[in-house]
Amino acid sequence: MKLSVIILFLLCGVLHTLSAQNDEEGRFTASIVVGANFSQIDGDEDAAYSKVGFNGGARGGVRFGDRMELCTEILFSQKGSYIKSIDKTYHLNYMEVPLLFYYKDWEAEDKKNRKYMRVMIGGGFSYSRLLNANIKQYGTNLEEGQPGFAKFLSNDLMFMIDANIFFTRNWGLNVRWARSLLTIVEQPIRQNISYAINRSIIVRVLFRF
Repeated sequence: MKLSVIILFLLCGVLHTLSAQNDEEGRFTASIVVGANFSQIDGDEDAAYSKVGFNGGARGGVRFGDRMELCTEILFSQKGSYIKSIDKTYHLNYMEVPLLFYYKDWEAEDKKNRKYMRVMIGGGFSYSRLLNANIKQYGTNLEEGQPGFAKFLSNDLMFMIDANIFFTRNWGLNVRWARSLLTIVEQPIRQNISYAINRSIIVRVLFRF
């Protein structure tokens, strides 16, 4: 966890430096994103996006003309699910690296007559590395070997769709939907269900340097 935070701060500094070396029409972009995951696990005992966790980190981008941009991020992302009927929580901490391609539209100008695009719509894939997992039921942590315990895989590959709306040149709102492509557990969580996958709706505030 401490190493993850250090990596995020270092990347933020590098991206800020790259951004500062370019004007508003430059090749590179740099942003910080902070918000929340609203998550569920397909294959558990519930179907609601009822697990809320932190999602935040740094984004770097490369522009291709005025309308297109390729972006990558490094994130600390908390996923999982909560099943209210049995008071059970799956809490998963990931380091996540998405790669997304965006199309931009709705040209605007700020008070200094600098042009920017208000809307970015895109999609792509994300690789996540599990840092740790915790399962709690009725206020008690479940250990390996106990009924209801699940062992999660170390890697998760996700598909995602993403939208950004900028209210100013620097500040925007990011909304993202993401879904695992493969199962995230070694053994099924429920009988007669052969898989478990992460699903998340992510809402974040974005600051672009």
